[in-house]
Amino acid sequence: MTEIALTDRFESPSRENWLEQVKTGLKGADFESLKRHTDDELERGPFFSEKDRPETVDPHSRLGAPLLDDRPWHMCTPVRDPDIRFANTQILADLNGGASALDISLSTDTITLTSRADLKRLLEGVWLKLVPFRFNITSNPIETAQLIKSHEPLSKSVVNLGLDPVGLVLSGAMSDVVPLEDILNDLPQTWTALCINAAAIHDQGGTEAQELSVMAASAAHYWRQYSPKTKLSVRLAADRDGHLGIAKVRAARQILTRIAESFGASTDIAIHCVSSLRMMQSVDPWTNLLRVMAAGFGAVCGGADYITLRPFTDAPSDSSRLATPFGYRIARNMQLMMMEESHLGQVNDPAHGSYFHEALTQKIAETAWIEFQAIETGGGIEDVIASGALQKSIAAAKSDRDAKNDPILGVTLHRAEDTKPAKLRETAK
Repeated sequence: MTEIALTDRFESPSRENWLEQVKTGLKGADFESLKRHTDDELERGPFFSEKDRPETVDPHSRLGAPLLDDRPWHMCTPVRDPDIRFANTQILADLNGGASALDISLSTDTITLTSRADLKRLLEGVWLKLVPFRFNITSNPIETAQLIKSHEPLSKSVVNLGLDPVGLVLSGAMSDVVPLEDILNDLPQTWTALCINAAAIHDQGGTEAQELSVMAASAAHYWRQYSPKTKLSVRLAADRDGHLGIAKVRAARQILTRIAESFGASTDIAIHCVSSLRMMQSVDPWTNLLRVMAAGFGAVCGGADYITLRPFTDAPSDSSRLATPFGYRIARNMQLMMMEESHLGQVNDPAHGSYFHEALTQKIAETAWIEFQAIETGGGIEDVIASGALQKSIAAAKSDRDAKNDPILGVTLHRAEDTKPAKLRETAK
């Protein structure tokens, strides 16, 4: 068979050729109008070439979380309805429908555990040794964690308590960083106590670099405070900008690996992506389906180990909006579509080698590292929070974003005149 060398028949296009075509298409408009920037003012196009790609490009691999059973990542179902009976019913429906892990929120606004009996009712019917449990405790962290720790049926399960005292102080949920020695002592081998909730920085209005710099500074703080042998994981926000999300998750992996190696800690740090709360809209909530799917795409292709997608009826302005079984099912099915129909997890690091993704990964990582160094120079994450400097920086980022007043699909852009309302659950706690 004769080989066809197509590259010999066509001239290789140059950047100059491309620019000429672009100028023709712009019909006199300024080329600068095509340039876009992230919230950290990092240029993200419109054009990337081989010269923009970092010299060293290594593929980013998932951790390989326990109990995956040949899945590429864990599909987490959000468990947060204050009605424990409903929450248990929803857990069983989601696990039977394809979810493989539980993301359980424990707070005054979601599920409150007052005794081991409550925990038993919540997990009734769950095969405890086959499902990873990821808790997110934002109120009474020590007492709640001790209650979970004392529940003997979970002792041989894969459990992440989701404790993040630094994050709780930063969010204002706690006044001081509480010590965790009592929790860390005699922790079962398959348990992890700490999970840095960097996603909260995003939902407070922070930029990608701020989210990752707090993640890095918190990791450094915990390893210094306790031991480099202390296991931890992180939660990151997955926003509607899927390609930016890919770069952010990859940058997080780079940063975590570098810090872990410097401390002599394990680099096996699970990344748990949760779809952004701040992107969700209560006006025409059906458009949230697009946002959540795009966020999930970024988390999957970025290499997250655990992924939680919110029901499309979630909204940041009203924590009392309780999702219906339909909302949970749609969120679960989005991940099933990505995993079993689109097969997004079959390729390890699909962004590897991409000029755009590699360049943006490097830019985000470098910017976040500079901010992380500034936190360390300022005395570490505790001192920077105590001074109020970090909170002011996040508030300034939110103010800058609000001032841009970017169009929002279904709200200020292409708003539907006659929108069918989405059903919500109405129940008293």
